[in-house]
Amino acid sequence: MDIEKINRLNNEYRSLIREAKEIRKETGTPSREEGLCYQNASAKAGQLATMSIGAETQHWLSEQTMCNQKMHEIWISLNPEEARPKPAPAASPATRAPNASAIPSGANPKKNDIPDETVARWFQEDPGYGFDQVVGMETLKELLRNCVRDVSLDSLNSYLGIPTVQSFFFYGPPGCGKTFIIEAFAHELMQNGYKFMKLESADIHSKFSGEADKIVKRAFAEAVENAPCILFMDEIDGICQSRSMPNLSDFNMTLTTTFLTSYNNLIRANKDARSVVFIGATNYPSNVDIAMLDRVELVQVPLPDEELRAFSFRQKFDSIIRLGDDLTWEEMADATEGYNQRDINRVSDHLRQLIRTGVADFASGDHAVEALRNGEFRLTRALFEEAMTRYKPAPKDEIEKSLNEFENKMRYA
Repeated sequence: MDIEKINRLNNEYRSLIREAKEIRKETGTPSREEGLCYQNASAKAGQLATMSIGAETQHWLSEQTMCNQKMHEIWISLNPEEARPKPAPAASPATRAPNASAIPSGANPKKNDIPDETVARWFQEDPGYGFDQVVGMETLKELLRNCVRDVSLDSLNSYLGIPTVQSFFFYGPPGCGKTFIIEAFAHELMQNGYKFMKLESADIHSKFSGEADKIVKRAFAEAVENAPCILFMDEIDGICQSRSMPNLSDFNMTLTTTFLTSYNNLIRANKDARSVVFIGATNYPSNVDIAMLDRVELVQVPLPDEELRAFSFRQKFDSIIRLGDDLTWEEMADATEGYNQRDINRVSDHLRQLIRTGVADFASGDHAVEALRNGEFRLTRALFEEAMTRYKPAPKDEIEKSLNEFENKMRYA
């Protein structure tokens, strides 16, 4: 019995449950983020059940059942229309939904009975920012710039027989900016005529048998028909789960197989010069099937570095308040080492509250705003340190350890 691994999984499970409860407390309503916490916690409980004996096994199976029930309740709450019986389809030929202008022409609406309005939501507008708005991550940006350069040479690639399909797998701890840089990447590709599709795990999972498989098949088919296209699937650990995971349900086993088969269609489409850039992202790469990892380029996205943390604080406060003589942006960045972007946002929220309270005592009404503008009231070290004491980031040791184990496994595989 691997006691160290059991303890690690136990801590990860409890951390996920705690995070789910904190999300519900903050939002007050069910959310995708909460559901994903329970989804990942269910996987941890399943692993722990196989590593335990006797009453302990029953305990973890009960915990897994509880997580699955929570996931189901959240899904129904987010998708109430799916819980109602669906009317029989009309006999007349299918047409695009009123908002189907978001879907580029050329897509076949009758592939596998996925509602057209659902497909319409997959197609995204241009995010509106590119690599010039991404601070730091220079090595990663260079890798993606090379991809943008390559796709602009489609005719040369075709002549040389170079595959046009490219796939990336972004992984890293929560709040490290994966979605931010992926959307910047999408913007750059859209300047070359690419369309942008985005789905999350919660968009795919359904309580109806076979529904998730239909969604996956339709998503890949739409990407191919609308090539050149970017297909971004976030939280991919919930879509293509490792088939070696203990207690993996038949549903998830089938979904993984469907995903891999559908992905292979991109390779076949490449022969017809229909370029699709596939991007997957997750906080839990170890939960993704190895067959998927063999098909993509692994891209690690680290926690915000010092330059990015300093930039974040400067961007949030430089236009509204001057710094005191005893504090610099770099010192704020140094104090938040190991923080993700979500942590920085929450520290900033506390800091704004303290600034409001302080300047309200210092002056009132328009005079308070003027005091901020002219530097009579400044952002001091004392205010920043007070904000830091009001927020404690969630521990990241376990997830960083898990990510390090994943990197070592892939490095020596």
